[in-house]
Amino acid sequence: MPIKIRLAVCCLFAIIFCWSSVIHFTTEAQEQKPPTPAPSATPTPSDGFGNVQVLKGVRDLLPTMHFMRASLGVRCDYCHITEINNYYRDDKPAKRRAREMIIMTRQLNQAAFGGKQVVTCNTCHRGSPKPVAIPQIATNFVNTTRVEPFEPPPPTYPGAGEIFARYEAATRASTLGPANLRVEINRGKLMNGNTGSGYMVPRGLRVITESIVDGERGTASLPQATGQMLRVGSIGKRLWYIGPNGPQWVTNVDVEQLKRKINPLLVLRVRAADYSSTTTGEETANGIDCYVVNATVANGMPETLWFSKRDGSLIRRTYYFQTLLGPEPEQYNLSEYKRFGAIRVPMVINTSYLDDQHLGVLRRILSIKFGIAVADKDFEPPER
Repeated sequence: MPIKIRLAVCCLFAIIFCWSSVIHFTTEAQEQKPPTPAPSATPTPSDGFGNVQVLKGVRDLLPTMHFMRASLGVRCDYCHITEINNYYRDDKPAKRRAREMIIMTRQLNQAAFGGKQVVTCNTCHRGSPKPVAIPQIATNFVNTTRVEPFEPPPPTYPGAGEIFARYEAATRASTLGPANLRVEINRGKLMNGNTGSGYMVPRGLRVITESIVDGERGTASLPQATGQMLRVGSIGKRLWYIGPNGPQWVTNVDVEQLKRKINPLLVLRVRAADYSSTTTGEETANGIDCYVVNATVANGMPETLWFSKRDGSLIRRTYYFQTLLGPEPEQYNLSEYKRFGAIRVPMVINTSYLDDQHLGVLRRILSIKFGIAVADKDFEPPER
């Protein structure tokens, strides 16, 4: 292990040890964590949610909640009283403990990583409410001290640029132009809404829609959990929707994510010039042996892409968007590729999230008509 990495690891453990010592052995600990609040009789509003204390002003509060939930491998009721108008209550010790852990990770990141979000809930928990502190005895090393001469060398992989070029040759995805899509959309269906027994049926709502797309431009009707349809569009840099008061410009959302909902074929756009990328290994995705490429886009956010070793197709792609506590994945699984002339596209696109029960969407493309004529006005919001 390089000396710089060893020093960084040692510093991190030293910080954790010191923080724990302060918490348990000095009265100064009360300044390091919030006092444990008594259960509230009434909610304290904060951006539409009640009794928000250490996450005040967070726009993406629900994704942040699911980041914590998934990191611990639990349901919402691990911390919350999951009844309408009772989520705000502090009855459960786990909720109060979660606030302390949020502050701890903030302090660790500030002290050891200059405020960068390196340590998250998942760093230690890895899907369990209690972190595993003891390593396993089993090891795959022949010799735990050094590499022996008879051991095989580590595998080598093709470079990311070579993999991208093979993908383009297999799909001609860069030549995708204007198209009319007819898509079957299956998303979460809300049952018993606004009642104490409300729940979501994952991908239980089936709707067939049509859309016109041209790269980052497009118009589509997207189903909501209630079964209502929302008309949305993109002119490229700006997005709009039709609300109760007519067309409205979209603000305070992940614009790139919404563009992919309007035009699911955007997930096929892979341009080597857009990334700093490295081939990191091979894995099986959707039952297919793949090369794995880790990439970083210009805005600093990471992506992971899985390409078929057999034919170069893109099998899986995971985007990440930042929440207050860590990056949340948005995963696309692509299957049933079909050829349209020189172009090959997946006819099934399954999108998954940490909150997959509510947000997961399965899109089955029923038909594609390429080469249609489009004009700028086709993507602009309708006049009032």
